[in-house]
Amino acid sequence: MKKLRIWYVMIVSLVLVFTSCEVNDEFDDCPDVTINIDNVPGSAVYRFAAQLEGIEDVQLTWSIDGEDVDTGNLNDIANQVFEYRFETGTYTICVKAADVDCPIEVCKEINVVVDDNNPCPDLFFEARQYEKPSHYKFIADFPGMEQTHFGWYINGELVEDTGIDDENYLFWEFKEPGSYEVCIKSETEECPNGTSYCKIIEIEEIDKDCPEIRFVKEIDPEVERGYIFEADIPEIDQVSEIRWYINGEIVENPTDSNEENRVLRRQFEPGKYEVCLKVITENCPDGVLFCKEIWVGEDKCPDLKFIAEQDGDNPAYYFQVEFEGADNYEWLGWFINGEFVDDSNFGDNNRFYYQFEPGVYEVCLKTETPDCPEGTFYCKVIEIEGDVAECPELFFEVEQEGDTSGYNFWASFDGIEDVSYEWMINGDVIDTEELGNESRDDYLYYQFGVGTYEICIIMETPNCPEGVMYCKALVIEE
Repeated sequence: MKKLRIWYVMIVSLVLVFTSCEVNDEFDDCPDVTINIDNVPGSAVYRFAAQLEGIEDVQLTWSIDGEDVDTGNLNDIANQVFEYRFETGTYTICVKAADVDCPIEVCKEINVVVDDNNPCPDLFFEARQYEKPSHYKFIADFPGMEQTHFGWYINGELVEDTGIDDENYLFWEFKEPGSYEVCIKSETEECPNGTSYCKIIEIEEIDKDCPEIRFVKEIDPEVERGYIFEADIPEIDQVSEIRWYINGEIVENPTDSNEENRVLRRQFEPGKYEVCLKVITENCPDGVLFCKEIWVGEDKCPDLKFIAEQDGDNPAYYFQVEFEGADNYEWLGWFINGEFVDDSNFGDNNRFYYQFEPGVYEVCLKTETPDCPEGTFYCKVIEIEGDVAECPELFFEVEQEGDTSGYNFWASFDGIEDVSYEWMINGDVIDTEELGNESRDDYLYYQFGVGTYEICIIMETPNCPEGVMYCKALVIEE
């Protein structure tokens, strides 16, 4: 399980004293500021919500015992609400509004008492935007996680089941704007009624006139811990301004007079950084954002590199690891669009081969070592031309049969009459709806016992060769 070192160092050095709220008598017209605290007794997880009426677009800074830990904008709910998992102890939590007319800071003291006898895991996860505003990485982080079976849910539907020793994160792209409840849930023999932890994610609608942007990064061979970031913006003639940000702070803001301004060179100190590219056009005056998170090691992480070579005219590529000392690393992993796909050490001399479908892919080589525990990576963007596979959006409805443990399931989606598909429960095929079969009814009835079930419909077609699945979770209690 990956930990944010800076938080641990901070917690070890906490001074358990009470800091009173600062009040500046010179600013009598400033609004009242309050912090609301939400916590389940015995849990180490706290949620703090700042409420400031009458102030718009104010930079917020959250701190624990004087150490800043989270910064954001008041109009972004993800930063108006600060969530944290503590260890047992006494802490002073403050929120500061950096407004020249109202330099407000308000604090509250909490006494964290963790119930070690609670048989249910004290669930928690972090939410980070991953590259695009609609793309997130959710990272589970709670004691005993490696031995806990839990599932990821979005608006009440199971989207990924995580077994013991599986990866502790979920990549998810929200297809439509709206409000989404993202949860992790767990049910064990010691915790039969289950437990959960949730966050609300707000996805705003993106103007269709805004361009699709991205950037690629490379190691700068001439500068120690230096990186080169190059913007990839297809609508070249429309771009009026480019802005680069590092950890939320603008670092370079050239006008887009020539393509040289599309490249940012930067030297870093060791640590974690979020690098963002914002592009403003005439048709997209509010701009569009693309971000990546990078880790800069203390000269202990290798400078990864690979070369990509297409396999003739096939939509397939060879990826060859090419950096000094590559054979000395116990593990090198290949990832495509954030998903692990292959372990290079099981391949042919650190060579990886992959067959693509039409689309745009980010191929990354990653590694972790004892000297580089947070990991490091190197990526390239591969674009495959052609028609993208068309997969239907599956759906079914559920209805309980009275007060019994029997349930009715009705499949309903566009194009259902033209495809065959299967009903599955916990991975086992229960029924097949075959195209042209007179007995086909697009319906399933099933009598359940006590337990947790995942009900799915799954299908594949020539136009959707990788297949597509739609699932719902069902819990049957005694």
